[in-house]
Amino acid sequence: MKLTKAWFMLATLMLMVFSITACGPQSSDNANAGTAASNSATTGSTTTGDGSGAGAGGAGNGKGNGSAQQPAAGTDAASEEDIQPEDDAKLVIWEGSEQQAFLEEMAKQFSAKYNIPVEFQEVKPTEQMNRLKTDGPAGLGADIMVMPHDFLGEAVAAGLIMPNDFYAEETKRHFAPAAVAAVTMDGVVYGYPRNMETFLLFYNKDLVKKEDLASWDSIITFAKSYNEPAKNKFGFLYEVNNYYFNYAFVAGNGGYIFGNNGTDPQDIGLNKPEAVKAMEFYRSLREAIPIKAADITFDVKTNLFQTGKLPINMDGVWQLGNFTKEKLGFEVGSVPLPPMPNGKQPLPFAGVKSYFVSTFSTYPNASKLFIDYVTSQTSLSTNYAMTGIIPARNGMEHDPNIQKNENSLAFIEQFKHVQPMPYIIEMRAVWGPITATLEPIWDGADISKTLNKAVEDIKTAIAQQSK
Repeated sequence: MKLTKAWFMLATLMLMVFSITACGPQSSDNANAGTAASNSATTGSTTTGDGSGAGAGGAGNGKGNGSAQQPAAGTDAASEEDIQPEDDAKLVIWEGSEQQAFLEEMAKQFSAKYNIPVEFQEVKPTEQMNRLKTDGPAGLGADIMVMPHDFLGEAVAAGLIMPNDFYAEETKRHFAPAAVAAVTMDGVVYGYPRNMETFLLFYNKDLVKKEDLASWDSIITFAKSYNEPAKNKFGFLYEVNNYYFNYAFVAGNGGYIFGNNGTDPQDIGLNKPEAVKAMEFYRSLREAIPIKAADITFDVKTNLFQTGKLPINMDGVWQLGNFTKEKLGFEVGSVPLPPMPNGKQPLPFAGVKSYFVSTFSTYPNASKLFIDYVTSQTSLSTNYAMTGIIPARNGMEHDPNIQKNENSLAFIEQFKHVQPMPYIIEMRAVWGPITATLEPIWDGADISKTLNKAVEDIKTAIAQQSK
């Protein structure tokens, strides 16, 4: 066991050196290709950077990073002892305002225990990577960031984040496999998962019974009986023109975006027979949704649900705080997506918000220690109580506060059937072409020809990325 741990640490260090020195910045002419699709789903897990990767380049710039203390060889690291923080350590963490109260409370507790001050600075997760590229080398960046996992590929290529080495085995042991996979690249765990974001079916308990959501056939039957387009009443809606949602059917049916678990851009599976079958199911939903694809926007659909004109609404975890009886005046339930008619389970995208340690941090050990503190079961329970985010840590369904909320429990159940969004940079080339297929297919275009065209466009866009 001790020898295994020592070799693991050595391998991690070697991979880190390789990622910093061998992987240069990558261009991204299509850097924002996926932004619109993801933003419309308001997942927060979008790539918004300029993609240049400029600036970070390598370790040792600015404040330097060479002082990372590794666990002594022969120890089982986190299971036997805490990592030893650097003398006079002080930390800066970047996060959005919604987590400020929680992190400041954690900072207060952590500082009292370890005598290490922690400063919260408000920086949106989607802005952190670009800011670190300029502030990091100048010694002005954060020690700890909280970013969506789909930044991982670019962050590693640019040398911006350190591997999760000391707590890697603990992370694998305590967090959902999908969350761990989302922050692991080439076998190296980089992130420290906090929570997952995905979607399911919300429903208005005054208008529809839970059993009506047991299958897609029952959903279609209910919707057809409820629909009155002239009165702007629809039984079931989702953003059919947003591929973020429709990929659940493709993945569940055996299709894929990139092969090798989303990491091989040379293997695109969006026009494979499994994907074609999935899009046939997608089009079959038009029977229940008598409206043009382009007309079902996020705002339109949300307003209909909130005003009691839409009983069944496919939407995401980001709506939990909005879809409450206190705000809407009716009880809201939620259920995971039911199996498709062929019996296969849809696999919605999962976005994983995670902590990362900056390569430029002078205090990497103290940073890791703080992250371990805020991702403990106790701290994540506090985070749920304070902010409502559902932790990606195993066993949280037994948390007393979470047990009181059936919608949070439904999301934890849905988390068992998700697929992390690919984090490689080539993903940016996917959103535009594949989103362009939805409206034609919805309106009756040949599915195979439409998907073939999209895949060719994606290949062209990827080729342009590398120029």
